[in-house]
Amino acid sequence: MRINNTVKITSLAAAGLLALTACGATATSTTSGGSEPSSSSSSAASAAPSSSASASASAGSDGAAASSGSYKAAAWALPITDKGDKLGSMKGDSFSVDIYQVATDVASRDSMFLDKETKENLLKKGAPIVYVNYVVTNTSSADIPLSHSLVTPSAKYADWKYLGGMPSDSSSDGFKKYGLSSSGMKLKEKDPFVLKPGESFNIAENFGYTPGKEAEISATMTPAAADGKLDHDKKEQAKTTVTLK
Repeated sequence: MRINNTVKITSLAAAGLLALTACGATATSTTSGGSEPSSSSSSAASAAPSSSASASASAGSDGAAASSGSYKAAAWALPITDKGDKLGSMKGDSFSVDIYQVATDVASRDSMFLDKETKENLLKKGAPIVYVNYVVTNTSSADIPLSHSLVTPSAKYADWKYLGGMPSDSSSDGFKKYGLSSSGMKLKEKDPFVLKPGESFNIAENFGYTPGKEAEISATMTPAAADGKLDHDKKEQAKTTVTLK
């Protein structure tokens, strides 16, 4: 999970905890409708784990690329799963992202992010979380060379009042449990990661779960130049708003 402008708790022995700075929600929703403000740690969702699909192959597999449904995985990508409820999709000029709600569970540990005023953890151990999988596809007619940053979609509730993104459960166990990956690529692969026309890869995240709540999803793709550096002149962005099941 990518969370900018937030401060990590660097050690248990720290004299004080630096907290997130609250601010007004600034993201713009692509659909109408509002929701009552709430934090990830106060979700009313059931804490019982559930999944729209059983776990697939281990996310750390180094096996051959696999296809799932209408997707063809890139040679460097982990097998693609299209299990779960499809919440929507979004498109850039040369890529698309399909969004799947795969499973709900509970956080295995406290996050490292606190509310500045209340000192409450923004994602407590045992709080309900949701796993969302993103399938990214090259919809252009040309190869897209990518760096290790790939295309990394992220979600944020429309009423999220803190700078940056939302906290997540950092444990890899949940991703493995549901056959997901937070990296999207096989181990020991080297960049550039060339995404050929029609090829896909998937990458997942988790965050605090509130059923029926709107989440804004955004993704940025910055291709790699011939020298390996990011080609910011060719950066593309996509965004949409979905409603969690």
